[in-house]
Amino acid sequence: MKCLVINLDRSPDRLNQATSEFAKIGIAFERVAAVDASSEPSNFPAARRLTKPEIACFLSHRKCWQMIADGAEQYTAIFEDDVVFRSDAGPFLSDDSWIPRDADIVKLETFFGQVRLARLASIGNGHSIGRLVGEHLGTAGYVISKAAAEKLLQRTKRLKEPVDLALFSPNSLMCARNTTYQVTPALCAQHRFLSERNTMPTIIQTAPHRPKSVTTKVRGELSRLFAHCRNGTFWRTQKVDLSLGWTPDARPAGRSSQKLKPRG
Repeated sequence: MKCLVINLDRSPDRLNQATSEFAKIGIAFERVAAVDASSEPSNFPAARRLTKPEIACFLSHRKCWQMIADGAEQYTAIFEDDVVFRSDAGPFLSDDSWIPRDADIVKLETFFGQVRLARLASIGNGHSIGRLVGEHLGTAGYVISKAAAEKLLQRTKRLKEPVDLALFSPNSLMCARNTTYQVTPALCAQHRFLSERNTMPTIIQTAPHRPKSVTTKVRGELSRLFAHCRNGTFWRTQKVDLSLGWTPDARPAGRSSQKLKPRG
């Protein structure tokens, strides 16, 4: 499985960090030059409420989707350059047989909180996978199918929201139209969540809180309803704490050589 890493030309330190992380798990990657909000003014159609860094981040991911749509790989992993891996992540990034065949997107990272998942199933090495039902933001690490990349390119000819909301918030109709899974324990996290001091800020700045209009709230609830109906996830869901036992060197005892379980 090909791995892409988004990195700004002016951030060689972050590329060095990412190179070190991939070396630890024995996986190669291809660098993708990020769109730079500070030096590349964009005329791409976007909602006025989006900040320049949010637009640049979205376009950086969109750049990856275009590469995937033009390529031959059925599944490709996309990472931001502040990613930190668990030591047992390597086998999952060198083989895609564990990915459910109906998956559009598989989220690999954790924000160290609880998320609601449905239909958990083992994929080997002490990890499981389940349908992501609730909101779990962040785009530091995810797998996307070629078919999903093609669909997202068509659906994002005008940017309406930050990329992580578009992909991982059930309030977003774009998210609701995808079949999205979550790996648990997660395979990666952002560096800033593992450090007491944020020495490597994310490539996308945190957006200021924006009060939601009544229309936005109604649209969000309808999107959630659509997602539940589409995925059949009204029942049999459970909250999973993705922070339990997670450290970069975490490895299930006695299971490091266990084969991954192919998913149908």
